[in-house]
Amino acid sequence: MELCPHCMRPAEEGSLCPHCGKSLRDGNPEHLLPVGTVLRGNQNRYRLGAHLGQGGFGVTYIALEEETGRRAAVKEYFPTRCSRRAPDGQVEALPGQEGVYEGGRYHFVEEARMLASLEGMPAVVQGIDYIETNNTAYLVMEYLDGTPLYRIVNERGRIPAGELLPRLRPLMEDIGKLHAAGVIHRDISPDNVMWMKTGNLKLLDFGCARSMEDGKSMTVLLKHGFAPVEQYQTHGQGPWTDVYALAATVYHSLTGVVPPTSTERLLDDALQRPTALGAELSPAQEEALLWALKVPPKERPADMGAFCARLFPESAAPLTLWERVKRLFRRL
Repeated sequence: MELCPHCMRPAEEGSLCPHCGKSLRDGNPEHLLPVGTVLRGNQNRYRLGAHLGQGGFGVTYIALEEETGRRAAVKEYFPTRCSRRAPDGQVEALPGQEGVYEGGRYHFVEEARMLASLEGMPAVVQGIDYIETNNTAYLVMEYLDGTPLYRIVNERGRIPAGELLPRLRPLMEDIGKLHAAGVIHRDISPDNVMWMKTGNLKLLDFGCARSMEDGKSMTVLLKHGFAPVEQYQTHGQGPWTDVYALAATVYHSLTGVVPPTSTERLLDDALQRPTALGAELSPAQEEALLWALKVPPKERPADMGAFCARLFPESAAPLTLWERVKRLFRRL
C-alpha cells in the first residue's frame, strides 16, 4: 500500500494524492529523517511522512501509527543551533555544545512525559507516546487537522467576536486545569492555538512549558506582543503569564493587530481599545480583555478562572472561601 507522504492516506499509483492533491513523490530535505522511517515507541510503531514544520529546537513530521492506522504528529528534538544530522540518521551535538544539547534533550523528554500524563483536557493537544532513539528524543502527539489562528487572520482577516468567543471558554477552562496541575504553558500565541475542523480550539506546542515549582531561570524565544513583561525577567511567572498571552492572542484574532510589546507599554502604553479597531465586543467583554492585558502582573487576573468569569459572567459560579484565599496567596 502506497501512502501519501503529506496526509498519510492510501493512494493509488500516480503522481498526485487524490485526498490532498500533493505530490506522492515528495521527500524530506537531506538533513531530516527520510519519508518512510519507522520509529518504535513503547507499544506501537510510527511510520514517518513529510515534515510539517521546523523551528529552532525541533522538527515535526506527520506519521501513521501502524497498529491502529490513525495519523499522528511526531516532534523530533533537533536544535539546529547546537546539533547536526549524521549520515546514519543520528543527531549529534556540535563540538563544544554537548552540555547545551543534553540539557535541551532532558527538558524535551520532560515535556513528552508531561503531555502523555495529561487527561480530561480536550482543548489541549494529547500526548500519545515518546521515544528515545537516534541519540535524540521524539514526542508522539495526536494529529491536529485544523488551522492556526494566525493563518486565519492572515488569510481572511480578523475573526468576528461572535464566532471566536463561544469557542474560547472550553480552552480557558482546560488551561485552568493545566495551571491547577502545576504547569504553565509560557508560549500561548496565535501560532499555538488551532481552530479545528470540528469548530473547537486546541492548544499545542508545549516546548516552553515548565512546572510552577521550578525555581530556575527559564529562557524561551519570546514572541513580542504576546509575551508579558515578566517573561523578559528571570522570575515572577505564573498562571497570570498565560492569562496575558491568551488575552493578547484573542486581541490579535479579533482586531488583526499585534499588541505593542509589553516592555514598550511600560513607558508609553499605545495599546488601542479593541472596539476602536473594529472588534464587536460588549463594554463588559472589552473591559475583561483589557484587564487581562494589564502590564503589571499584579493588576491582571490572578488565574484563568478569574479571567473567564469576567469575560463570561453569565456562567461564573460563586467562588468558595478557599478559592478566594488561594487567589489571594498567589498574588503574594
